[in-house]
Amino acid sequence: MDVVKKGTKFSILFGLLGQSLLTGLVAGYITYFGTDIVGVSALAMGNILLISRIFDGVTDLMMGAVIDKTKSKKGKARPWIFRAMIPFALFTILLFALPVNFGAGAKIVWIFVMYNLYAIAYTALGCAMNTLNIRLTRNEKEINSLSTFMMFGMILGNVVINASAVGILTALSGGSSNYTQSAFVIMAIILSVVSLLGSILTYVTTKEIPDEEKRVEQKESTLKSVSALLKNKYWMMQLLNTVCIYLGLNCRLAAMIYYGLYVLKNPGLIPVLVIADNVPSLIAMPFALGISNKIGKRKASLIGLCCTMIGFALMFLNIYNLPIFILGLVIKGICFAPVQGAGNAFVADSALYGEWKFGVKSEGMAYSAISFANKVSSGLSGVLVGWVLGLTGYVANAATQTPAATNGIIFLYIGVTFICTVVQIIIFVLYNLDGKMPEIRNALAVKNTEK
Repeated sequence: MDVVKKGTKFSILFGLLGQSLLTGLVAGYITYFGTDIVGVSALAMGNILLISRIFDGVTDLMMGAVIDKTKSKKGKARPWIFRAMIPFALFTILLFALPVNFGAGAKIVWIFVMYNLYAIAYTALGCAMNTLNIRLTRNEKEINSLSTFMMFGMILGNVVINASAVGILTALSGGSSNYTQSAFVIMAIILSVVSLLGSILTYVTTKEIPDEEKRVEQKESTLKSVSALLKNKYWMMQLLNTVCIYLGLNCRLAAMIYYGLYVLKNPGLIPVLVIADNVPSLIAMPFALGISNKIGKRKASLIGLCCTMIGFALMFLNIYNLPIFILGLVIKGICFAPVQGAGNAFVADSALYGEWKFGVKSEGMAYSAISFANKVSSGLSGVLVGWVLGLTGYVANAATQTPAATNGIIFLYIGVTFICTVVQIIIFVLYNLDGKMPEIRNALAVKNTEK
C-alpha cells in the first residue's frame, strides 16, 4: 500500500511542471515586464514584491492549517488542487493583461492587486501539491522518490519556460526583440492551459492514504501547530534551506534576461544559460537519489554543496569567457542535484519529527514551508533585482549599462546563489536528523497501532 505507482509519480511531475511554467514566467519576467514593457520603475516593482511577500507569508501558514483541518472523502490535499487550479491560471493571465490606457499609479495598483490574487491562488495550489508527498505514502524510499519526481517537474518547468520564453515572445512580437504586452498575455494564456491540464491530471490520478484520517484523532489548534513548528529546529532548518534553493534559482531567472542583454550582449544565449544551469541537475537527479538512499540525504547533500564551489570558482573567474563560465554552471548544477532532489523529503522528515517530538500532527503546515519559501524567495528575488538595478543606475531599454549596473546584474545572476549555497552548507553541517529517522518511524508506527 505504501508503494506509489510510477504513473502517479509522473502525473504529479506533470502537474508541478505546469505549475512551474506559470511561476517561472512570473518569477523570471514580472520585473522586466513592469520596467521595460509597461513603464513602472524598478524601485516601484521591488517595493510591490516586498509588500506582497509580507502578506503572502501569513497566507501560507494559514493554508497549511486549512489543509490539516480539511475532512473529505477525497483527502486533505486533493480538494484544494481542484479548487485552486482555475484561479491560479486566471490571475496569472490578468497579471499581464494590464489595461493599456492606465496611468502610472493605476498600473502599480493593478500589478499589486493581481500579483497578490495570483499569490493567494498559488498558495492554495502549491501547498496542496507539496503535501501530497507525505499524503500518498509513509515509505521512506517512496517519499524520497516522490520528492525527486516533484523537484524534477518543478525544475523542468522552469527550464522549459526560461529556455523558450525569448523565442516565444519574439515570435509573438512579430519577430522583434522589442516585446509587446500582447505577447506576454498570449504566452500566459498558453501556459495556463498547460498548467490546468497538469493539475487536472494530478487530481484525477492520485489517491491519498485511505486510513490516514484515523492515524491521529486529536484536533490540534492552529496556534498549537504553529508553536510546534517554530520549536521544530529541523523544520526551521529546512525552511531556510528551501528559501536558499529558490532564492538562488529565482534570482538567476529574474536576472537572466538582463544578463543576456547587457553582460553577454546577446539575448539569444539565454536558452544556452538555462540549459547549462538546469539540465545537468535534472540528468543527475536519478543518480543522486540512488546515492542518497545509500549514504543518506544529508551526507549526499553536504558533499554536493561543497563541490559546487568548484563551479562557482570557474564562473567568478571567467565572467566573459563563455565556454568556461558554462562549464562552471554545469558543475554547479550536477553537484546541486542531491539537495534539490531531496528537498520535499527533508520536509517530510521534519514533519514526522515534529509529530514524534511534540505530539502535534501538522503535515499541511509543515509543507506550507515549501510554498512559503518558493514565494518568499520569488518576492525577495524581485525585490533584490528591483533594488539592485535601481541603486546601481540601471536604465531601461538603454543600449549599454554603466559598469556599476553591469556588476549589479552579475551579482544578481551568480553572487546571490553563491551566498545561498554557503548558508546551505552551514545548515547541513548542523543538520543531524537522518540517523534518528528509523527510531522516529518505528515509534510513530507503534503509537498509531495502539490507537
